[in-house]
Formats: sequence, structure tokens, C-alpha cells
Amino acid sequence: MTEPRFLKFIIQANDKKIIRKFLTQKKFSSSQLHNLKNKGGMIFVNHKQRHFNFEMKTGDQILIVMSEEIPSDLIKPMPGKLDVIFEDEYMLVINKPPGIASLPAKARTSKTMANVVKAYLQEKHGNGTIHLVTRLDRDTSGLMVFAKNSYAHSLLDQILHSDHFEKYYLAILYGQLSPLSGKVDLPIGIDKEAFYLRDIDFEKGKQSQTLYWTEKVFPNASLVRLKLLTGRTHQIRVHMKAVGHPIIGDYMYTRKDEPMIDRQALHCAELNILHPVTKKLLKLSAPLPADMTELCQKLRG
Repeated sequence: MTEPRFLKFIIQANDKKIIRKFLTQKKFSSSQLHNLKNKGGMIFVNHKQRHFNFEMKTGDQILIVMSEEIPSDLIKPMPGKLDVIFEDEYMLVINKPPGIASLPAKARTSKTMANVVKAYLQEKHGNGTIHLVTRLDRDTSGLMVFAKNSYAHSLLDQILHSDHFEKYYLAILYGQLSPLSGKVDLPIGIDKEAFYLRDIDFEKGKQSQTLYWTEKVFPNASLVRLKLLTGRTHQIRVHMKAVGHPIIGDYMYTRKDEPMIDRQALHCAELNILHPVTKKLLKLSAPLPADMTELCQKLRG
């Protein structure tokens, strides 16, 4: 039996007062409402159990006991080191090292961040349900977000590509961008030769936008800060290649062996998230990893 998940609210003057309407106002999905009603969920107002049609008053306290979530057997818990940047009852943010995938691929049993997070959640909370909100490529390091229940996952998904969820990356590029700051606005589609690659596609590609600012300039390279305005697969890697300054170490998109670093020099460094439940602004960061710091030192000459 997994531990129950609780959500607490105090009814404000502008909140809907009928419980069902209040929950809809708080962006509960129809499936979540169904599970809450029919799969073991409970609702208490001022410590008394109530049903969806109950009418509340301003100042009432509502406690929602979410229905039990059964962890999927497709992801096995695997112990491992976890660098936790932020955690509360709704979400977990970790700093992913390079060289480990976010989720298991089909027919693979190797350790991924999802396996490690599942083991962590089971050990600490008794519930290993995985709700991955953001993912990173195997050789990209930095901040990843997991939700702890389906409700938090739904809320985070709704703000993922908005001003309430800002993602900033650091990348080390070949050469220098011109101008030193700006926006890349080029549509990205699936590569015609290889389904696992992405390419600029003006006919079938989806709109993709990346803001960038040059942080440091080296003789033959640069450290660049980037903000995703859209969330396409390999977006930064494809956009930087398209403007003539691919990421150092990105063999997949350069076909060039790089002796100075053994992976693409790309790191998710900052997240600014307006917490969808508490409404507090979270400013989270993960320092530049050792291999990218060493690369910067080598590039200085």
C-alpha cells in the first residue's frame, strides 16, 4: 500500500464554493475528478467528509486525499546517487549528471534517472510513482523536474512552455555567434535520413525559438546562455548547428571527434518556476559541471 497524497486549500472569497466547481477551478482534470470520486479518494471540509455537491464558505479548509497511484512495473527502482536541488510535497528537482538517460528505452534495463528517482521516492515516501515533467538527453547535464502526483504533473505540464516555467541552458560552442545575443527562429522537423535526428525543415517542421546571450568569448569558442521558448527534441543542438556554431563535443550533429570533452557541452543551469500550487517563484540553479568548467579553462589557452 502506498502512502496517501494530500492537497490542502483555504477557500478564498473569489473561489468557487461548490466542491466540484472549486476542483475544476483548481484545474483538476476530468480523469482526476473521476478517480477522486470512484477510486478511493476523499474530501474533507473543516475535518468533515463531504461530497462534490457540498457548498463551502470563505475561510473553510478543504483537505483532498488523492486516490492511490500504483507505480508502473515498467520502471524498476534502482539505487543510485541523487543530487536533489529542490523538493516539497508536490515536486522534486534534481541535478542530472551526464552519461545517464532520463527514461529507460524499450528493451533496455540500464539505470536511468527515472529508475534512481523511483528508488529514492520509494525509500523516502513509500511511493515510487514516476511523473517526469522535463527530460534531458543522455549526455546533457543539469536540472530535471519530477512531479510527485498526477495533479501536480498536470499543473506543471500546463505551464511548461509559458513564462511561468523558464529554462536556461549553458552551452559551449565552436566559434562566436553574430550578433552576440539574439533569437534563433527556425522550424525543426525529423531528419529525412535518420528518424532519431532532427533538422531544420521549412515545409513540415514545427515552429522553434531559442533566445541566446554570449557569456564568455574564447579564441575559437564561446560560452552561451540560452532560453527555450519552445520545447522541441534536440532544439538547442539543432539551432546552434543551423547557425554555424554547433555545440562542442556534439558528435551526433557534427560527426567530429572532440578530444577536449567526451559529450556535448550542454547543461540545464537554471529553472524559474512559478509553483503551480503554492504560487511561490522558485529560482533554481545547478553549477556548471566539472567537465565543462575544465573545457572552458582549456579554451582560454
